[in-house]
Amino acid sequence: MEFWGVEVKAGQPLKVSPGEEKLIHLSQASLGESKNKGNESTPIFVKFGDQKLVLGTLSQEKFPQLSFDLVFEKEFELSHNWKNGSVYFAGYKAAATYEEEYP
Repeated sequence: MEFWGVEVKAGQPLKVSPGEEKLIHLSQASLGESKNKGNESTPIFVKFGDQKLVLGTLSQEKFPQLSFDLVFEKEFELSHNWKNGSVYFAGYKAAATYEEEYP
C-alpha cells in the first residue's frame, strides 16, 4: 500500500489509471489556495466509463475538504469547475487481491 495524491487544476480534467492489478482508494478531496476569498460552491466530479457523477460540493468557508470511501480498479477521470484554483485528491494505491470462488 502506498500514498496516492493528485492535483486537478482549474479547467483541466485528469485521467487516472490505477495500473495493472492495482486499486486506487480515493478518500479525500480538498480545495487548494484561492486567488479570491469567496463563498462559492464547487462541485467535484468523477467520470467512470460513460457516467459522470458528482462526488460532493466543496466551499472555502463551510466545507474546504470532503471525505469519502471509493475504490477504483479501472481508469477514471477527476474534474471540478472551480475557477480560483486547484482541487487536491488523496488516498492510497494498493495491490488488487481477489478471492477465488470454488464451486
